[in-house]
Amino acid sequence: MTEHNAFREELQQPGENHPITSLILLLALVFAGAIVFGMLSMFIGLAVMNGSAGLSNVEGLLTGDLSNANLLKIVQAGSSIGMFVFPALLMGVIEKRRHRYLNFHAPVNPQLWFIMIGIMFFSAPIFEQAIKLNERLVLPEALSGLENWMKAKEAELEQLTRIFLSDTTYGGLFTNLLIVAVIAAIGEEFLFRGCVQGILMRWFRNPHAAIWATALVFSAIHLQFYGFLPRMLLGALFGYLLLWGKNIWLPVLAHFINNATAVISAFYLQRQGRSLDDMNFGEQIPSYLYFISFVLTGVLLYQYHKTATERNTRRHGKTMG
Repeated sequence: MTEHNAFREELQQPGENHPITSLILLLALVFAGAIVFGMLSMFIGLAVMNGSAGLSNVEGLLTGDLSNANLLKIVQAGSSIGMFVFPALLMGVIEKRRHRYLNFHAPVNPQLWFIMIGIMFFSAPIFEQAIKLNERLVLPEALSGLENWMKAKEAELEQLTRIFLSDTTYGGLFTNLLIVAVIAAIGEEFLFRGCVQGILMRWFRNPHAAIWATALVFSAIHLQFYGFLPRMLLGALFGYLLLWGKNIWLPVLAHFINNATAVISAFYLQRQGRSLDDMNFGEQIPSYLYFISFVLTGVLLYQYHKTATERNTRRHGKTMG
């Protein structure tokens, strides 16, 4: 049985909701989770920051006041759990199709973990090049208002990122890894690759269309327009890791590696007394390394696909027999 036919067979589940109904339900859960967990995390944060004293300085976060960075981290952690983790887990319970959205127990060839780590390492220059290309975006004069708004939003989010990564203590590093790498990787992969991509696969009946549509939404939701292209490519990569590997923990670990690398790099630079602006490694990469990166990433992706599909084919054959 071909991979495509096996994919179509997996989609045929009688008695399930229409994909549009599932998307509406998921969106409702995201909004509800964002509101409830956002409020709870704010109350918890204000309690930790001594109530009114914390509230009086909330506005100072956007002006560079680092005294309440811990409040921001508490709210960010709570909001991420509410917007991503909670809806994804609850979605499986409500529709009773958790195995479809979040397959935690699908067997994984141990080789896939090592191949995936290699992909994340060797693909880094490709994403650096995508960042450089994206930064050259210039909209037509007629859209100057939109471009100014995009730049303002980008600057605002960059300031929040700087506040988040400003703590150079090892306790701060642990907290940042927990929020930016662990919670974000689990939550965003559960929601986007697990739920959104799974729903769109049922709707489009085309895994590639579902992966790229999910990647587009995944990138757009971050509201960082000058990082849109690399984030979309990254989302597509995570989507294929799940499509071929079947287990949600594969893209979760890949996402964790990507985010953790950024957090640790920022921590190291600041401990050396350097600015976060020095994280722009694209200028330090020789041109020929981009070609090598592209070739090695392609080879590893091919090997990942081959290793994963061979195991899936053997397992499906045993089931059919």
